[in-house]
Amino acid sequence: MRNLIVLGFVGLLAQLIDGSLGMAYGVTSSTLLLAAGIAPAAASAAVHFSELGTTLVSGFAHHKLGNIDWRTVSIIALPGGIGAFFGATFLSSIPGDVATPWVAALLLGLGVTWSGASWCWAESAHSSAGSSPQPSWRRSAWSRA
Repeated sequence: MRNLIVLGFVGLLAQLIDGSLGMAYGVTSSTLLLAAGIAPAAASAAVHFSELGTTLVSGFAHHKLGNIDWRTVSIIALPGGIGAFFGATFLSSIPGDVATPWVAALLLGLGVTWSGASWCWAESAHSSAGSSPQPSWRRSAWSRA
């Protein structure tokens, strides 16, 4: 029962953060689940299962609005799927006490990268008034010019 309450609370908090920022559900929920003492393999499974529905609906909405660059999807889909499969297989094959520090370090790295990118975006948005609101490192990928 405790795990169910922890999962519900973590999901609520992570969804609040994701809803306000538009990203970081997986990083937030994985970090909170690990901090609550959930095994890394169980945390990964819970996060990925909970993301199935929201990701499916989000992907459908982006498709209907024409926000998908199918060339990029074709480039990253196969390597991403292969990496996800082998990562999940590896994570489930090692003991939880061995995996926990590695998963925590990976999540820390993702958080630092995400925070740094957000900071750079905010700096470039403030310094270039009237230009594209996206940071320079994302303009080529996101603009339709």
